[in-house]
Amino acid sequence: MGSTSFQIRLTDSALNDLQEIDDYWFLHGEPERGEQHVRNLIETAETELSSPLRAQSGRPVRVAILPDTREILVLKGSYKIIYRIDSTEHVVHILRFWHSHRDALDLGEK
Repeated sequence: MGSTSFQIRLTDSALNDLQEIDDYWFLHGEPERGEQHVRNLIETAETELSSPLRAQSGRPVRVAILPDTREILVLKGSYKIIYRIDSTEHVVHILRFWHSHRDALDLGEK
């Protein structure tokens, strides 16, 4: 893989997850908390997954349809960042930001 940094790209599903996180905290009267969670998740994805070594160290997702789909736990294990590595393009596609208390994850969509 080399040492070239990966670009981070968010899929529509990942963007929807971030919007749902922000909406949840807004509806519970803590909009600043939602904004902070969203910022932390994006910053963590960019920091952790732009490194090819770190991105490859993520745990493979067993039920994934897409090849090379991995996950890392972040924010004290409260969230999973689900991602797919495209090593030929040097891109990590963030598929989902998934809270640990949500129902089972469906990775059938891109």
